[in-house]
Amino acid sequence: MSQAHTIGFSYKVDNVMLQTVDDTLRTTNTFATKEIIAQLNQKLKDKNFKADESSLRIKYVDDQLYLEGFAIEIQEAKTVGFLSGR
Repeated sequence: MSQAHTIGFSYKVDNVMLQTVDDTLRTTNTFATKEIIAQLNQKLKDKNFKADESSLRIKYVDDQLYLEGFAIEIQEAKTVGFLSGR
C-alpha cells in the first residue's frame, strides 16, 4: 500500500473582503464555497494534489479572505482484473 503525500497551502480568495456594516459587525459579499474549493482544487491539480476539505481553516488578513489547510496527493485508482480461460 502506498502512502499519500501531504502539502500545506494558503489560498487567497479574490473579491471576498470584509466590509464594515456598523461598529460591531463586518461582513463579506456573498460567495459560493463549493466554487471556491473547485478553483482551489484546479490550481492544486497541476501539482497532483487536492484540498482535504476537513482541514480547511478560514483566515482574514487585512480584511481579505484566505483559506488555509492541507492538500493530499491524488492517488490513481488501482484496478485488479482477472483473466480466465477455458
